[in-house]
Amino acid sequence: MLEFFRSSAVRVALAFVFAMIVATTAVFGLVYLQIRAADETRNRLILEDEAAKSVDHSVDELRTAFEARLTHDLRRLDYTALFGADRKFMFGNINELPPIPLDGRSHYAASRVPGGDNRLEPAIFVARTRPDGSIMLLGRSLLETLAFRQIVQNALAAALAPMLLLALAIGVFFARRASRRLTTIHDTIARIMKGDMHLRLPVRSRHDAIDKISEDVNLMLDEIMRLLVQIKGVSDNIAHDLRSPLAVVHAQLERGLESSDDEQLRGVVKQALTHIDKAMLTVAALLRLADVEYGPKSNKFRTIDLSAICADLFEFFEPLATSKSIKMTLEIQSPVLILGDGDLMREAVSNLIGNAIKFTPEHGTVSVSVTQEDGRPVVRVRDTGIGVEPGERDKIFQRYYRTASGHRVPGSGLGLSIAAAIANLHDFDLRFDDNDPGAVFEMVGRRKPAPV
Repeated sequence: MLEFFRSSAVRVALAFVFAMIVATTAVFGLVYLQIRAADETRNRLILEDEAAKSVDHSVDELRTAFEARLTHDLRRLDYTALFGADRKFMFGNINELPPIPLDGRSHYAASRVPGGDNRLEPAIFVARTRPDGSIMLLGRSLLETLAFRQIVQNALAAALAPMLLLALAIGVFFARRASRRLTTIHDTIARIMKGDMHLRLPVRSRHDAIDKISEDVNLMLDEIMRLLVQIKGVSDNIAHDLRSPLAVVHAQLERGLESSDDEQLRGVVKQALTHIDKAMLTVAALLRLADVEYGPKSNKFRTIDLSAICADLFEFFEPLATSKSIKMTLEIQSPVLILGDGDLMREAVSNLIGNAIKFTPEHGTVSVSVTQEDGRPVVRVRDTGIGVEPGERDKIFQRYYRTASGHRVPGSGLGLSIAAAIANLHDFDLRFDDNDPGAVFEMVGRRKPAPV
């Protein structure tokens, strides 16, 4: 219970109750002031209008009108009187002229109650001078108005307490509801921290602010799980790739130790070093792939020219292709600018060109092109090599996968995986197509590059 009252939900609820108190009090006060002003204004306008209409009546007409008015005034709220030019009382129910201007406008004044009662009561009076110099006085007691105001005050005060209790109940209800929800989230997070990584924060269908935060946290947990699985996969892959070479090296070294021939021992050591080098290259490739896929996004992204990168790689690989009697061609559209890491893009394209030369026989052709198609950058590497069988085309980007026809060519089976990871990092898709004969690998931008 103590934690409940310390929670932010309770503070929000109390703030809600305080706001309701202020708002309700302000509304009730405004209603009271409006009623008070409206009733008094209505009485003032009626008196001023009657005085203006009766100022030209004769004395007998006024006497008759005043008598009829007082006859119907059972509650003795009306005041009427006529005073001579010398301000002496002539007739009516008030024999003293209040100290107000004779301007035909309503004024507030205290008057004694008609009928012999000597007490004073608040009233509104209108005094107006007639053409013959006499003074006509009309008035209205405010006792009824004051009584009505008191009734309104009591009603508003009586309604205020239930409103405040209702606001407090609503605030406590929502505070407890929010507190239980936050407690559930807290307990789920505590269980996740204890190792139950498959749990996720509860998300309702209403999708309020807390639900959106829970969804973001769940996505973050999914990404963490994916990274953990990937780290485990990298570790397993490294262990798997090291097991066989180390076993071979161990067996070869044992045979070498059993032999007394130094030349044979050197041969065994040389073979062992070859297997160790291969294992080190595979481990380095795996670590490189993990760094590209799951490392932080490169902070070296700058404006780079794909045409310039491919031109440099063409100059680098052309001597190798020539030594294998392979013809290389280059088609570039300069410049093709993107935001990216030049070293990474050079590595990806280098893997594609290297694979094309590796799997293309003598007198074959390897072509490299860089263009913009529909505003999107495209890097395309074609070859006339052995190609990929239709049943293997959806597997070539998997780690360690090597086609049936490519097993006789040295390699780790990670080059295309690294190229695909680098392409994805730069918002490119790495695709395969049949060149008949040979293969076509192309990196296509997913969106048009922003102006650079």
